[in-house]
Amino acid sequence: MINQDTSPERRDPDLGSGYRIHEIESRCRMPMHIDTTLLLLSPGKVLVNPEYIDVNRLPDVLSSWDILIAPEPNPIDERLLKITSMCGKWLSMNILMIDEKRVIAERHHTDMLRALEKWGFEPIPCDLLHYAPFGGSFHCATLDVRRRGTLESYFR
Repeated sequence: MINQDTSPERRDPDLGSGYRIHEIESRCRMPMHIDTTLLLLSPGKVLVNPEYIDVNRLPDVLSSWDILIAPEPNPIDERLLKITSMCGKWLSMNILMIDEKRVIAERHHTDMLRALEKWGFEPIPCDLLHYAPFGGSFHCATLDVRRRGTLESYFR
């Protein structure tokens, strides 16, 4: 995890002087997909995969944040998607934040949609389940071209 900060610890010369790196340990044996492990949702709220992340070992920079534990994913019934998805069962975490409240999520992941609503977000259910064999869902399949607003750090 990288945030803009001026403190000297853990700086990476390739990023420049205004950034700080915070290491997050994963219990996943083959970590390859951050979007199914940990996701910053909005200022002060982070979604974590309880199978991969020990919330007691998160970096201090997240100590004042609401830690939202991802619900157990709804099973994917389609045989081909079970076999081909590179993201495994935690694809339900691969969501796309539109702003601090609105979030696009796969309509088949009903437990995630309910959890997001319970946490104060406004989920927008959409279909993208058949993108899974290509390695993800909404967060992976999108690229910001234009954004309104200013660059902002979630870490104060």
